Amino acid sequence: MKRSYILLLLIILVGAIGLFNFHCASPEMTSARLYIQQEQWQDALRSLENELEQNPENAEAWYLKGHVLSEMGEFDEMIKSFNRSLEISNEYREEIQDLRFNNWVAFINAGIEEYNLGQEDPENYRVSIELFELATKMEPDSTVAYKNWGFAHLILGELDEALVPFKETLKRENDPEIAKYTGQIYFDKGYEVWRQSPVLEDMDEEERQLMEDHLEESIHYLKMSIEGDPEDADVVATLSNAYIILDRQEEAMEIFRKGIETDPDNKIYHYNLGVLILEEDKFEEAIEYFKNAIEIDPEYSDAYYNLGVAYVNWGVELREKAVAERDDEDKRYLEKFEEALPNLERVIDARPNDAELWETLGRLYANLDRVQEAEEAFERADQIRDGGR
Repeated sequence: MKRSYILLLLIILVGAIGLFNFHCASPEMTSARLYIQQEQWQDALRSLENELEQNPENAEAWYLKGHVLSEMGEFDEMIKSFNRSLEISNEYREEIQDLRFNNWVAFINAGIEEYNLGQEDPENYRVSIELFELATKMEPDSTVAYKNWGFAHLILGELDEALVPFKETLKRENDPEIAKYTGQIYFDKGYEVWRQSPVLEDMDEEERQLMEDHLEESIHYLKMSIEGDPEDADVVATLSNAYIILDRQEEAMEIFRKGIETDPDNKIYHYNLGVLILEEDKFEEAIEYFKNAIEIDPEYSDAYYNLGVAYVNWGVELREKAVAERDDEDKRYLEKFEEALPNLERVIDARPNDAELWETLGRLYANLDRVQEAEEAFERADQIRDGGR
């Protein structure tokens, strides 16, 4: 999930702001303006704080204090001062917006520079994170800094930390790519819990709740992503896997059906939908989707395998039904076994050392009274299991 690309802003800094409007004012304000001209920030701050002790509703003093704090690198306090000035009056709104924008530009460009140096030294990514975070304080509704802040964490492998700026981005903008990354992170967290105990019934209550919480978050963000980019096959696959782990097969199938509507030539969608349908023993419908996948890709080995398995399982079901009904005349199961054979024989050419597949072929041959081929298939399976090649 690394991200090497980053948006480069070519922004010209706004010109110097006219801070001074000399008119009749208190000695503290006059001193503060003089200190600011001379860039004596600590003295300016002391004069402004003295002024605000006497005149706490002085909007200009709060605004100038914010400017001084910005120069001193006290950005959280700067924002508080600006906000207080605006609570009192809008007189300095434009100047405050310009100062915040200037800082935002400076932090974004400095962050980009550090980010690009991160390939040489990962510590530069950490510096860029600090700068992008500062940029978000200057312009909280601009998503550029949030995105780049998150990608820097991703490159460092800090997935939990990346979630914070990514989720802040998505509060402000419906970005399919950011939603995809966010959903993938939550899926990985949920999958890791599930991997430790893949049978849901064997999980303790706390583990199961944690897994479900992560996967529900994953589903939320992946659905957001797919709404913006319905043709992203990776999102479809991850979303369907989340549903499958949660044993919500119908929703997983619906995802693939929608995927086929959007991208009818996507063999993976047809194949995966066929697999899910096959698990419900709906053989005829599953076979249709496996055949669709093979039509799209005539070399699709997995689709041939599952097509063969679908015919085998269908044949077994028909045979068990005939036995239960004591209907010796019903030989339809042999037709299904015949249809299974060419598909599984095609797969064995690609998987010649698959003992289970040879075993399945042997049983098919035996059922079809092809005795010699059955013996050869069983013998090959035994050789593979015994380590012979």
